[in-house]
Amino acid sequence: MKIIDRRKERLGFVDSVDPSSHFHLLFNQLEEVLFFVKDTDGRLWVGNRALLDRYDLADESELWGRTDFDFLPDSMAQKFRADDVKVVASGEAMLDILEIYPDATGVPSWFMTNKLPVRSRSGKVIGVMGMIQSYNTTPGIQPRLKNIAPALAHLREHFAEEVTMPELAEMSGLSLRQFERKFKALMRTTPQQFLMRRRVHAACDLLRETDHNIGDVALRCGFYDQSSFTRLFKRHIAMTPLQYRKRYR
Repeated sequence: MKIIDRRKERLGFVDSVDPSSHFHLLFNQLEEVLFFVKDTDGRLWVGNRALLDRYDLADESELWGRTDFDFLPDSMAQKFRADDVKVVASGEAMLDILEIYPDATGVPSWFMTNKLPVRSRSGKVIGVMGMIQSYNTTPGIQPRLKNIAPALAHLREHFAEEVTMPELAEMSGLSLRQFERKFKALMRTTPQQFLMRRRVHAACDLLRETDHNIGDVALRCGFYDQSSFTRLFKRHIAMTPLQYRKRYR
């Protein structure tokens, strides 16, 4: 009954979309690009094959009417929802958003997102469509990160060590204020938040690939203790380290 209701809702939504917008099937041919369409309430009605695979769904009917909160940690879903609301309210695109999104193994990685309004036949904004792609495969991203590249390299390699913002700013040849402003403008997050996500990212690797106990993983990745590690890991990944290990090993 629920699937039937969702199908009716979806057909009503799709029927109101300008026919020129019905090009989403083309995205099934792009394995490294995730494509989606949501209504103004954030409900998903269209997803290409890559997106369905990412969420472990057999077909689109399992996606209909669900939201980012059904698939992602709350902190991520809240951020994505806020961006969707901006697109709907302004009727303008949000392009080249560099943000954290889970990769195929559930590890939070950097992706580039582009969002545009979906309009009805009458021109009214009735939703948001977008595409998500790993920033490593996005053309032109590396030159944009040139100014903060030394800091990013240091954070990636020395994430388990104590890192101070003045040190990172000096590496980048910028004042502390310039560095923090430029970093946030380019990465859409603060250096401190990036460092925490890098530590969580490294913890995911150790949980999947080694037999280290949870406490040892925490210390190896720069967390103060197992308790804080578990709390922060769950905030970013939406499951405990032990649950993640059981699921992805």
